[in-house]
Amino acid sequence: MRYCKACNIYLTGTIARCPLCQSRLSGEATEDSYPHLPVKQKPYGLLIRMIALMTIIAIVVCGVINLSLPGNRLWFLPVAAGLASAWLSVGMTLRRRRNPMKAAIWQLVLVSILVLLWDWFTGGNGWSIHFVLPVFFPCMQLAVAVTARALHLRPSDYLLYLILCVLAGLIPMILLLCGALRIIYPSVICAGISIISLAAMLLFKGSALRSELIRRLHL
Repeated sequence: MRYCKACNIYLTGTIARCPLCQSRLSGEATEDSYPHLPVKQKPYGLLIRMIALMTIIAIVVCGVINLSLPGNRLWFLPVAAGLASAWLSVGMTLRRRRNPMKAAIWQLVLVSILVLLWDWFTGGNGWSIHFVLPVFFPCMQLAVAVTARALHLRPSDYLLYLILCVLAGLIPMILLLCGALRIIYPSVICAGISIISLAAMLLFKGSALRSELIRRLHL
């Protein structure tokens, strides 16, 4: 063992100086008493890097072909934007994978914003609010409910997130009542599903939901 005459302490390991007084240590070096832990590799890290490389290759190839052919339309830019949107969605899911309920809410917000931006940049025809979001919101409600059931989560672990998805499902109806929508049926169906989901939660999980709101809001 290493020995420090100034501090009168024995040390294990291969260090040459005392960590307290920086004096030279005497004695023979020994192995560290703590085991060396292997560096934990991220799951699917190699696969993600390979897919990222293929994405970059696809964008570069599309750009080279687009710029090499005659014409002024830069169609490779929407391709690049679409792949970037997909990576944003996948990256958000991987980042929040330890809490699937939070991941679902982040996906709800992110995909809604991306859909609205795509609609705006492609001419603002309103297909996002008329069709995509009224279909997307009930799907997210179903996804949260199925995930909670599959993972055997407690009501306190998913009810608040499910409520947020249900409230999002009422947005198309609000837009319809405000006169912002021309097509009625998708928004009405979306609102109907959301109201039924909300009623089911209040009837069957009302006490758990009330307790969770009190805990979260510190009431």
